Amino acid sequence: MSDIPSEGPIIDLSPDDIKSLPPSQGTPAPEAAELTPQPPPLPGAAPRITFRGNSYDLAAFGSLISGVIVLGSCLTCNTIYYCLPIVPIILGLIGIVSSNQAVDARRTRTWSWIGIAAGVFFLALVLAAIALYIVFVVLMIYLGNLD
Repeated sequence: MSDIPSEGPIIDLSPDDIKSLPPSQGTPAPEAAELTPQPPPLPGAAPRITFRGNSYDLAAFGSLISGVIVLGSCLTCNTIYYCLPIVPIILGLIGIVSSNQAVDARRTRTWSWIGIAAGVFFLALVLAAIALYIVFVVLMIYLGNLD
């Protein structure tokens, strides 16, 4: 697909919405005719598909990920939060590599780069805080004020 979205209507279809007619039926009903796979129309009139998949599956996946993060934070006494900036970096790289297979490749690349930038920024903040803490402790030992 091209990076430029068409100006057609927004349609969000799941695989269950597209059904082929059995060969025993004659002419399809108007509703069924709209749901059967059609050859793509001319480039300017093609409907624009924004997302594929089921939003309930996406909500369940978000629940699974947040549950794993909460469980991991309980089991590691909250030290898993130091690894969280690595997640958007890895997922962003996966998004960039697979953006050619996305419905809107430009949007996928943009969101991936934003996720990578946010992950790198937060990782830099965590590393800077750790470095400043070490410098502070070394400075206190050097000055002899650590009792």
